[in-house]
Formats: sequence, structure tokens, C-alpha cells
Amino acid sequence: MQLFHQVIASNARKYPSKPAFILDGQATSYQQLQQRADDIASVLPLLGIAPGDRVGLYAPISVDLIAGYLGLLQAGVISAATHHTLSRTKLIHQLKHSGARVLITDCTDDLPGLIDEAGLELVLLTVPAQVAVPKVMQLADAIAAPGGRNAAPSSPLPADPERPTSIFYTSGSSFNPKGVLVNHRIMLAACSRVTAYLQNSPDDRVLSYSTLASDYGVYNVMMPLYVGATSVIESRPAGSAEEVLAVVERERVTAMHVFPPVFFLLANTGPHWQARVPGLRYISSSGQALYSRHIQRIREALPAVRIFSNYGLTECKRVSYLPPEEIDRRPTSVGKPLPGVSVYLVDEQGRRIEQPGQVGELLVTSDYLMLEYWNMPEANASAFVHDAFGHSRLYRTGDLFKQDAEGYLYYVARKDDVFARNIWNVNPREIEQCLAAHPAVAEVLVVPVADESAGHVPKACIVLDADHGQTSEQALLDHCKAHLDWHMVPAQWTFLEALPKTDSGKFTTKGLI
Repeated sequence: MQLFHQVIASNARKYPSKPAFILDGQATSYQQLQQRADDIASVLPLLGIAPGDRVGLYAPISVDLIAGYLGLLQAGVISAATHHTLSRTKLIHQLKHSGARVLITDCTDDLPGLIDEAGLELVLLTVPAQVAVPKVMQLADAIAAPGGRNAAPSSPLPADPERPTSIFYTSGSSFNPKGVLVNHRIMLAACSRVTAYLQNSPDDRVLSYSTLASDYGVYNVMMPLYVGATSVIESRPAGSAEEVLAVVERERVTAMHVFPPVFFLLANTGPHWQARVPGLRYISSSGQALYSRHIQRIREALPAVRIFSNYGLTECKRVSYLPPEEIDRRPTSVGKPLPGVSVYLVDEQGRRIEQPGQVGELLVTSDYLMLEYWNMPEANASAFVHDAFGHSRLYRTGDLFKQDAEGYLYYVARKDDVFARNIWNVNPREIEQCLAAHPAVAEVLVVPVADESAGHVPKACIVLDADHGQTSEQALLDHCKAHLDWHMVPAQWTFLEALPKTDSGKFTTKGLI
């Protein structure tokens, strides 16, 4: 079996002059990428970095960061990435949690303090150093130094698919996100399964707005390389449908892997776009629910483009997908499990739910389920159900779902998101779906706010559709009263220019509560 980086190296031999990726309009060929990855892999042992060591990544997406990730895989080193916009405090926490000895970064602020607080032995800079600092080197200088680029290759490591590759930190709002440990076998299986149903080929040019700071970003960048295609990466978030489709047109994009906020932007396209982007064959979205009205508008504007609605999580890359031919019939479904993925709905007592329409927590297992949470024994103890339903290990997703009579899955809410108003349970996602169906609402999030008499009440945070004209709070209140039970009707309203987003590009309730 080839390891993950070996598959990409094989594609580099097949397509040396082909763009492996195009970052902000600048192309890097497979040959150039592979040479840079080889250089980095060669210099790591000379710097005392051994197989199994953890190396932190804290920098915006760049040629060196992508090549560095592949170089770490070649050297048997485990990467632990932190989003480059996160605070220094969170960076230090994750470096210490992962046990990283080395950090690859573009951060030059108070490096001595960072090294001391995080217990680092070496910092490799992807940018020129401002001043000489002990334990700090430029990555380019390390490669160019005697014995660097021209170093004799070290003995190849055994091709062990069980060798860990990465610690992917979850994108939750807590200060202590969990570190999901994966290996070559898991990454290969995930890429194989996802690219199969998306029917990716070497002819594809796949657009994403990605970093390497999450599993979603890593797979978005690397999955096209896995099949010998070209990864088109934009480092800055799009602000309009025009910006997105201008990139699609410029780079002859054939596929898009995006979070719902980008999908929502595309709801502002018109029929004239189809002539400008004739090569675009699908849009794939996951991470949050898609709204039926946005799906309908994109289908009208781009009827030849297939839409994939997916469900996955850091712990198990991709659980289910909805075949595009079902998107009009089941716009709120995330489909059925992928081949090799098993799912079960269970009630509060852990009993299996088989009745269509009944809500329960989703349990999942597959051959690309994570190994474990890194260095978190208590979290591991509570995360898994052992020896149930014929499986040795099932993961508790913490997500509530229901299933129809034909086996299609429908996301309901995070267990932690449901709150009580008096004695009644309130599901914010159901209120959001109701409000999103109103033509005046472009984006919406619903959050609980404390209330002396009711405990908590729902608050709707609304971004209005600029093309719709004026809409009153009363009109939206009446819409909710007509479609929701009384306890689900928002008690408070706020209107915003934009909803807050996480560093990875999802909508977030942070700052709204």
C-alpha cells in the first residue's frame, strides 16, 4: 500500500508540469511542489526532528506550508496545526497539548517568549527573520545550508499505513478543542471514498477557501492532489457571488468545496452566470445546514451544476451525502451513509431507534473513524460505545438526527444546542430553517438568551436580503407564528450587516449570546 504522500509523489511523476495547486492565482506545478516537499523532508532529520515528533503549523496557506505538510508526512512526523488567526494564548495551549517540539510559522512577534512559554526547541520561519534569535531559523536557510537540500536521503521509513499523520483540532468554541488523531490508512480511505462519489478525475480543478488548520482544509487542498487534479485555493474569503464566480471563470474551475456561507453567496447569482462558467459541474457543501430557498435559487441560476449536500465531522471525515438527483425532492436531507460507513440512531438510554421520523443521537463507525482524541483519556472514554450493534467501536457524534422511511438522514441539532423555554424544548436550527424560508432573510442564526421567568428564550439574529426591500420585525414575527409552535417563536430580534464566522468560514454564535 502506498502511503498518503506517496500517492501524491506518484502523481508528481505522472504530471510533472501540471499545476498541483493555484494559490491566489499563482500556480505551483506538481514537480515544484514535490521538490520542495523533498527538500523539507531531507532537512528535518538534520535539525533533530525524528519520526513521531509533533511539529506545529501556525501560518496562512502558502507554498511552503503545503510542501511542509507533505514533507512532514515523508519524514514520519505528526503535524498539529493551529489557525493562524487564533490568539497567542490558544496557540501556546495547543502546542503544549500536542507536545510539539518545533513550530513552522510566519509569526515573528516575541519569539523568545513564545519559545519559552510553549517549551519549543526550534522555530522555522516561512518569512525573513527580523533579527537573529536563538532557536529560530528561516526554513529557506535551513534547506540552503550545507547538507540541507543536497543532504543524502535518509533511510526510507517502513511503509506503515498505521503511522499517525496529523492531529486535527476541532473547531468548537471551547478554549480546549479536542485533537483528533489520524493516520495514513484513515486519510487514504477518506480520500478514496469521497473522491469516488464526487467522481473526481485528473481533469478537475477544485476550488476551496482553505487553510491547513483543520481536517476540512487539509482534505480540500489534498484530495485534488490525491487524484492528480488541480487544487484552486483562495486565501481570502469571498464577499460576493461575483467574487466567487470570477475565480471560477478565471481558473476554469470544475468543482467547488465550500462551507454554507459561500453557498449562500451564490444564491445571489442569476441565469446569465451559466454562460460564464460552463465547466462548473458541481458544488459540494458541508459543515452546516443548507436552506431550501438558497438551493432553489442556485438551481434556477445554474441548472447544469450538481449540488452535493454532505454531513461529516472532524472525527469521521464524511458520514453521508445526498445524491444531487435528490436535492429537489429532499432539500433538507444530508442523504445516506457512504459505503463502508455504519450509522445508528439511539435514544437517551442507548436503545436503537428504527421508527421513521423519531429523533435520536447519531452513532457512527467506519474504517476512517479517528484513532482517538490526542492525550485526552476522559474524552476518549465518553466518546465511544463499545461492542454494540455488531461493532467493536461506535462514535457518539453528539448530533441529533431523524431518518425517513427510505433511510435518508435529516440533521436536527447539536444535543448541546437544544434548550428549554419553560418546560418546552427549543431547537434553534428549526427556527432558522423557518426564517430562512422568508424571502427577506439572507442569513440567520438563533441563540438562547437568559430570561427570568422562562429560563431561556430564542433570539433571532438576522441579515436581511438587500434585494428584497424593507421588512419589519413584525412581518418576520408573524411568519414564525404562522409556521412554528408558540415556544419556538423568537422573543428577541437583532438585525446585523453580517453574521460572525469562525476562522474556518462557518457561521458562529460567538458574540451573539
